[in-house]
Amino acid sequence: MTGARAERRSAGTETLVDVLLRWAWIRHRTSARDIADFDGGQPLRVVGFTHSIGGTVKVSVGKGKQIARLRQGYLRLAAGEAPVWSDTRGGRSATLMPPFRLKPTAGKVRLAPKFERYELVTGAGTYDLAVPKKDGDLVRHAFGGGTGLR
Repeated sequence: MTGARAERRSAGTETLVDVLLRWAWIRHRTSARDIADFDGGQPLRVVGFTHSIGGTVKVSVGKGKQIARLRQGYLRLAAGEAPVWSDTRGGRSATLMPPFRLKPTAGKVRLAPKFERYELVTGAGTYDLAVPKKDGDLVRHAFGGGTGLR
C-alpha cells in the first residue's frame, strides 16, 4: 500500500493490516513520507466525506423536509494534476479547479471521531470536506498548505 495508504478503507481505525505490520516490526506510513511521495509524483488517494463536492444529494427526513446526505468517497491527489473527488457509491466524481484555499472548520464528523473538517474554497465554489486526521498534513500540503491560494 502506498501513500495515504492508497485508500484507507477503515480510515481512522486500526486495520488488520496495521496490526500485522506492527507485529512484524514494519514501519507505518507517516505524513512526511506521504508528502515526499506526493512531491515525487506518486498519486495518492485519501478517504473522506462530503456533502457538497460533486453536487448535493438530498434525502427525505419526513414531512416534506430534505437534508443533504453525507457521502463517502476519496480524493485522488497527484502533483501537477487537479485533485479529483470520487464517491464510493453512485459513480459521482468531480475535478476540483484551482485556486485552492483550505480552512479548518469547527465541529466533528458524526460517527467518525478521527476525522477533521475543512472548508475547501476552489475556483468553482466552496465545499465541505472531512478527512482522517492522519492525512490532514498531506491534504493541507496538496492544497497549498491551507494558508493561501494555490
